[in-house]
Amino acid sequence: MKCPRCGLLNPDSAQRCDCGYDFESKTVKGAYFKQKLPREFRTYLVLLLVSNVLVGLAALWEVLGGRGFASRDVRKLGATVVWSGLVWWLYAQLVRKKNWARLALVLLTFPAGLLLGLSREARLYCLQK
Repeated sequence: MKCPRCGLLNPDSAQRCDCGYDFESKTVKGAYFKQKLPREFRTYLVLLLVSNVLVGLAALWEVLGGRGFASRDVRKLGATVVWSGLVWWLYAQLVRKKNWARLALVLLTFPAGLLLGLSREARLYCLQK
């Protein structure tokens, strides 16, 4: 039988799925299998860190690069700081197994976010209790 929560195929005699879904009560309990942070998450974190640092340095270079503080440049820097903070907060939620954060990161960091969004391991990690 296929688990309606994670899609894992289980024997017909199974009472619970590895993700914690109970077939009899149709509720989710703690998972039997506790997965560590998947390799894709760690790789994605490195890519996220590098891209945030590069974008932040580029924004600082533009603001402080000898042209003075134009209001447009300060707004660019502010937008960069807000975007970076939002992405890091969402990543922290993702590590805490919040599946909605995974989907939000896919949208905010498109097209690189598709690596995370299409990963079955990332989805299963987020579905654990």
